[in-house]
Amino acid sequence: MVFGGAAPSKTFNPVRDLPSMKGKVALVTGSSSGIGLAILQHLLRLGANVYMAAPDNEHVKEALERIEKEGRQPGLGEVTWHELDLTDPRKAKASAEQFMAKETRLDILVNNAAQITDLGNPKFNDDGIQYNMAINYLGPFVFTQTLLPLLESTASDSDVRIVNIGSDGHKDVKFLDYGSKAAWNHKFGRTMLPTLERYKYSKLAVHLWTNNLTKRLTAANSKVMVLLVHPGAILSDGAIRSLKTLPVPSFWIWLMGKMMYPQEMGAYTAVFAACAPRDNPEISHGAYIFPPNVAYPQAPAALDEKIQQQLFAFTEEFLKSINL
Repeated sequence: MVFGGAAPSKTFNPVRDLPSMKGKVALVTGSSSGIGLAILQHLLRLGANVYMAAPDNEHVKEALERIEKEGRQPGLGEVTWHELDLTDPRKAKASAEQFMAKETRLDILVNNAAQITDLGNPKFNDDGIQYNMAINYLGPFVFTQTLLPLLESTASDSDVRIVNIGSDGHKDVKFLDYGSKAAWNHKFGRTMLPTLERYKYSKLAVHLWTNNLTKRLTAANSKVMVLLVHPGAILSDGAIRSLKTLPVPSFWIWLMGKMMYPQEMGAYTAVFAACAPRDNPEISHGAYIFPPNVAYPQAPAALDEKIQQQLFAFTEEFLKSINL
């Protein structure tokens, strides 16, 4: 479930409206279900060879079966599972290193994986970081940093992109401290929906990181393009699983289905950001792509360089403290 925002385009057809991705290698995190799976399917149909980067669980087998059942036509890209656990930054780094040991290029990296709800019971990783920040921000930060040399080498002769999945919810965050473990683990206990506030806080971290990364790559004269996207109000596989825990789940699924959009459409902004030609007026380094595939302004907090720097500095400090 991804909250808020405008409706995805009802006329956009990725296979018809985007160029072929044949010969390109893509990796989509969290792509064994939900919007990530839909992004992966669109890329396969465009002809890319796509890595399903996800933990080893029952969703992987189900997803691979679903991909074959629903089809990879017309592009007939190949899908390969790649193990990725974002709860532990060491495992995120090891996964990226394993990927680089077996692949010589990476054209598209989509950081989609996220914990949307902790069902009111926030868990912590072994370093004492709450899962919302470990999975949604820190793991992807380490995974991407480790993959950057491969992305850079691929960019010497290819259009290479990093697409991070943000959220319209980033604009609602009022707690703007990102400078300590205590801040990262903030519970938002005095709010109406603490679980949702924890999710939004982690998504603002993704916006801050993406904006900082955009500037750092520009300063380094990198050819890698970075984009941020919001999927829209999407009824994803994960949303349906959450609704099934409620009393009378069929009612809630029906109701949400009237208000939200299917995950195939939730993938549109990410696939557009990953594949639309660079001369498209909506596509630029650091752009925030919002439904229906348009560049959109971010909230002032996401653009605040002091908060970006605070997050980056504490991230570096924390990773150094665990020898990463």
